Formats: sequence, structure tokens, C-alpha cells
Amino acid sequence: MDKYYAVIDMGSNSVRLVIYYREDDRVSTEVDNLKSTIRLSDYLDEDLNISEKGMAIAIRTLQQFRQLCEARNVTDVIGVATAAVRRAKNKEDFLRRVQQETGFTFRLLSGEEEAYYGYFAVVNTMPVNDCITIDIGGGSTEVVEIKDRKLLNSHSFPFGAVTLTRQFFRQGVPTQVEMQSLETYLRKQFDTKGWLKSAGIRLIGMGGTARNLGKIHQKMSGYPFPSLHGYEMSQQQVRDVFAAISPLPLSRIKAAEGMSEERADIIVAGIAIIKVLLEYAGCNEFIISSKGLRDGIWMEKQMGRHGKQLLDDIVPYHMQSFIRSYRVNEAQASHVSALASSLFEQAAELGLLKYNEQEKQLLCIAAQLHDIGHTISFRESYRHTFYLLVHVLLPGLTQKERLLAALLASYKGTKKMRQLALPYKSLLTEKDFQTIERLGLLLLMAYALDRTATQQVSSARFVRKDNGITLLCRGRGEQPLEKDTIEEYKKKFKKQFDRPLSIEWAASATI
Repeated sequence: MDKYYAVIDMGSNSVRLVIYYREDDRVSTEVDNLKSTIRLSDYLDEDLNISEKGMAIAIRTLQQFRQLCEARNVTDVIGVATAAVRRAKNKEDFLRRVQQETGFTFRLLSGEEEAYYGYFAVVNTMPVNDCITIDIGGGSTEVVEIKDRKLLNSHSFPFGAVTLTRQFFRQGVPTQVEMQSLETYLRKQFDTKGWLKSAGIRLIGMGGTARNLGKIHQKMSGYPFPSLHGYEMSQQQVRDVFAAISPLPLSRIKAAEGMSEERADIIVAGIAIIKVLLEYAGCNEFIISSKGLRDGIWMEKQMGRHGKQLLDDIVPYHMQSFIRSYRVNEAQASHVSALASSLFEQAAELGLLKYNEQEKQLLCIAAQLHDIGHTISFRESYRHTFYLLVHVLLPGLTQKERLLAALLASYKGTKKMRQLALPYKSLLTEKDFQTIERLGLLLLMAYALDRTATQQVSSARFVRKDNGITLLCRGRGEQPLEKDTIEEYKKKFKKQFDRPLSIEWAASATI
């Protein structure tokens, strides 16, 4: 049954509401996202009680969220509170007032639970096996060690971008002494967890600090791909951003391209945490995840597994949601994918191309998502397919793989493909273009063999004959449209594979 659901995350720096529309157990879409930076941690007094003013601000914000939920007909709200509320001595009174005055019931997460949900989001949306994750909040920082996709160690440090800024930076631009004091403090904190020392694996960052770091670097480097999830930075590139930002007055930090103005006053301390951990753990690669705590909580509910299991294969799970969201003919998509995969394997056996498992996977993905652009408009749908695959996240793929899949799914010929790729040329090699041309032709041929979307052509087989290649097609009925359509690709096959192509047809029982 179609329903609207919401997740509210009440953190130390901000309160965020995300509303999802769920069509069924496999398909959900984020339809609204609202954030209010209330800095709840600033309203903890000397006795660690949330002040009356802090309560009033939080409740007023949540009442606004209630209005939005009612307007959207949200039927179920999951509320979680983290570090600032954890620290508060009057947490029970505060959450009771929240429930009475807003109707929202909040679950107070432990540091370990907070770390777990971030981990759960990362391993179910990124192709990672061994890594460390870091989620920097306003008042806490969660780190997790992942081995073979399993949570090996986790810890919640009692500091975040807001609390460190207040603790170490007195006013204006941080001094060298203040910066050294902060970094010394961070290393001592990391020393308490021996598993962090010289881990030498990738560091994956979640939260606003990591996202802002990535956005700033993308602007600095002129990176063309419009996505943060999976964006990679070297340790030196993180240092470069830190060196560029940390000496600036607040007004110039706010004006920096990619900088969220409301986070500008705490960004230096936040990036310092990432920089020091990269150095401490010996990580040479920092990868940004746009999925974190809220996504982990929602995925646990959406998957219906209560967080006890992980996805066996990330891409097919999320691709199924893509297919249903964009009303793809699932029977045709599956059949064309099988035909394309078979043609790829046979072409490799005949030496027409080299077998590559990643290329085969991209071909199957592109075959199943080839028609998603039809949802926007049938006219020039290939452009819409490309746009959607570039701009809408398909979890489980790297950014380069997403771009290649988009070019392949939208392939209509070399000229059109290179026009679409022009803004992203810096991310592609000539070999990439050649790969898309070869795989794109096989994809077009597979679609031609199911032009009527009736799966009449059950199989197609490449056979070497004399100096050429014969495509033996087996099916039922006459398949007049398929027969005419596949003929269009004989010249393109000769140009791409330097072999003439002939096509023969037979009934199912004779091949």
C-alpha cells in the first residue's frame, strides 16, 4: 500500500526531516528534505541540562515539521536523537515535552547504535569490503572498522565539529597554537582505539562536514560529475582544502564555492578531524558517502530485515527500485539483458573483444535501464536516460561506473554518445569511448531482437563462418519487425568488429 513515511534526526548541530514515499516493499522515493540548524548542543548549561530556550527552539522546529508531515499525509514517523540529548541530564523531561507538544516520539540512540546505522547505510550503498567510516556530527564522532563488509569495531567519540570549535578556537581565525592543540587532542583520542592506528585502508566519510569538504574540492578542481556519493579524494587533497580554508576569516569561508553558509563557522574543526584521522590511520584515500544515519534507519525499515543482514548484491537491489520507479517493462528489460549478456560472452569467445566482468555487468545494467527516459518523454528518450543515470544515484557503482552506465544505456551511436560525454570528458579515456561503442552496439542488437517487447526471439548465437560472423536467431512465429530491425546493424558490426555479419533465422526446434 502506498504510504508516506518520515525520519527525523535530532542532532547536536541540526534537526533534519526526510519524507519518503513508499509504493511497495522495494520502491521508495525521497520526496522532501528539510533541515533546521538549531545548534542544540549550545543550549546545554553548566549542569548539562538543556535550557528552556533550547527546548523552546527545538519544539518550535518540530512543530513546523509536524505541519509538513500532516500536509504530506505522513502515516509513520521515526524520530531519533543523538549526542546533545544523550549528554543532557534532563533528557527524559525534554523528550517527554517533545512528545506532548509535537506528537513525535524520539528514540535516544546510543553512540554504538549511531555508529551502526551509518555503517549499515555505507555497506548497503557502496562497493566496499574493508574500510574505516567516520561520521562527524555536532557533538559526537562515530568511527567504524569494517572487514569483509562486517562491522568489526566501532566507537563514538564525545566530540564533534561544534564542540571542538567551541573548545579550541576562541575567536576569528584559529591561531597556530590553537590548531596544534586541537590536532594533539585528536591524536590522543584516536590513541585510545588501537584498531585505528596505521589501519592503511580507505576512510569513508559521512555527515555535513564530509559533504562540504567534497563540494569545496569539486569546485576547486572543476570536477564535472554532479554527485557526492562515492567522490574520492587523496590524503593530500584533503590537506590542500584544509590549508586553503583554515587561514580564512569567516566571511571568506562563507563565500567559498561549495560551502554551506550555516556550517562555515565549524568547518575548520570538522575537516581537521578528517585530516588527522587520515594521517593517524595511514589512509591514502578518502571517499564521501552521501548516505548516513537517517538512510541507515530508513533502509532497516525498508528492507524489513531489522538490520541483521546485509544486501547480498547492492546493485541489483537498488536497480530494481530504479526499474519500478521509472515504469520500465520488466519482462523486456530482463530478456534484453539476457540477450546482451549472451552476445557479450560469445563475442569474447570468438575473440571479437576481451572478456571483462565489469564491462559485462555494466552492459546488463544498461540493458535493464535503457528505457527509463521514456518516463519523461519518448521523444529523444536517450537524452533523458543519460540525464537520469547521471543525476539520480544508483547505489553500488562508483562515479566512473555510473557515467559509463549512463553513456551505454543511452547509446544511439558514436556522435550522439560523444556529445553527451563532452562535459565529462576529463573523466574519460579514449579506451572508455571505444568500450562504449562496442558494448553499445551489442546492446542495440539485443534490443532489436526484442523490438516488439514480446520475447519471441529466445536466443541468438554468433558463429564464425568463412571470414565472417553469422548470427543464428531462434524464436517462435515470424518476428517480422525483429528481422527488419536487426538488419540495420550489419554495417555497424562490420565497422566495429572488422568482420562481415550475416543473419539467419530458424524456429526454436531447429537450432
